[in-house]
Amino acid sequence: MSVLSEKLSYFTEQKDQNIADLAKRSGIERSTLYQYLKGKRPLQNRAQLEALMSELHLTPDERTEVMEAYELARVGVKIYNRRRKVREILGSLLTVESGSFEETGTEPDSYFCIENQNHFIKGELEVNRLTNQIIREAMIRGEEIKLLIQPDYSLLMESLMLTGNVHKDTKVVQIICLEGDSGQDGCANLESFRWVLRYGIGIQNYEPRYYYGKTAEHYGVMNIMPYLILTEQYAIQISSDQKAAVLHNNFEIILYFSKIFEKMYQHSCPMMSRVDGFGGGQAKWGLDYIRQSDFSNIMEMSSGLCSIQFWDERLIRKYINKNIPDCEAMIESYVAYTSLLYQKKRQGQTTVLVNASYVEEFIRTGVFREYPAVFFAEPVSVADRRILIEKILIALEEGWYHIRIMPEDIFSLSYHWEILVQRGKNLILQYAFENHFRIFQFEETDILEAIYDFLETTSAGTNVLDDRQSAALLRKWSDEILGS
Repeated sequence: MSVLSEKLSYFTEQKDQNIADLAKRSGIERSTLYQYLKGKRPLQNRAQLEALMSELHLTPDERTEVMEAYELARVGVKIYNRRRKVREILGSLLTVESGSFEETGTEPDSYFCIENQNHFIKGELEVNRLTNQIIREAMIRGEEIKLLIQPDYSLLMESLMLTGNVHKDTKVVQIICLEGDSGQDGCANLESFRWVLRYGIGIQNYEPRYYYGKTAEHYGVMNIMPYLILTEQYAIQISSDQKAAVLHNNFEIILYFSKIFEKMYQHSCPMMSRVDGFGGGQAKWGLDYIRQSDFSNIMEMSSGLCSIQFWDERLIRKYINKNIPDCEAMIESYVAYTSLLYQKKRQGQTTVLVNASYVEEFIRTGVFREYPAVFFAEPVSVADRRILIEKILIALEEGWYHIRIMPEDIFSLSYHWEILVQRGKNLILQYAFENHFRIFQFEETDILEAIYDFLETTSAGTNVLDDRQSAALLRKWSDEILGS
């Protein structure tokens, strides 16, 4: 008996419904409804399910339970779990920028007096004190920190985020084990992706890398001291339960572990790259990215209209903040970037999911909330807003650009973030907060496929407007707010 059958049977009995009467009212044959409720036949007809829920007078919470069971039965456990996990990750991005990582003081407290010998440390608190001390000392000295740990070792990584926000030049290299089969529930690699993205925000000079293996075999309870932290002066081995550690400061032992780390580094792959700043550097990176991409199958998610490819030199020169350092060079870079982006996107297919509330707000105010405020000298004028909307509508008619307008209550992404994913190629996340602007790029195939599948499925949702409906709403807002 499926989860969906169990839910429907439960609510039918709870609400004291007669199957014959329920079948008649919902327009389903009595024998067919009986088979649905007993799990002898899968219910795959969405219209019949809606009719049943309506006749059962389900509350919103009860409807949610039934719809989750329906999706689970329709797509299978693994795909269902992955889509829920992606939605959860995108929702968690709302809070990433709100954290304040502030280091107090410049000199570390010394919990351990370390001489030329090995130390065994027992107890979770003592292990945490040790790792925090070693990390802070290494960062103050500007040493590179090397990690063979999983990203869910949050206490250690939060310590790095706290200290790394002050000592921004210290490089942190982390080698991560990803599951070749996505893990038992399909979400293991996505969970690592969530942590790595968080650390990419908080650690200024962060290089995560990955290899495929079985996490339970590498870091399970049967392994002795599987976690490793390396600095120039120390090596720390930590147990799988993080309650015991061995500290080494013998040069030969540190060299031995360093060679092991270097070998694993050579056999691992970059998991994430990052570009900081909204100046010419970002535009130059964008040009390189465009030249390497064919834009054949692109899904994007952006709170606003994602209209950058429709900006020309006149608009860029008019609205860019002239007080930005090296402004002229940045203008030239952006002109080249937007021009090439427009040409390449016209040769492919791009679908953009947008937030109805923020799109309407931009049409009313001319303010792009999804970009740093310092980037623009002034809000976009009414006349130029009309021009941008018209360019988007023309692209929709030409058939290479597709917009899916979504209600704000189901749009899972903060306006600080934008997502672009090209199936099988790469994933770009753009982050803007106050005067910070960062781009994160991922290429691991399991993560890419999960994000693309989620966006593609979401774009076809019942509460999402298609191209024709989105174009009509854009035209309506433009006429009512901006005038003809």
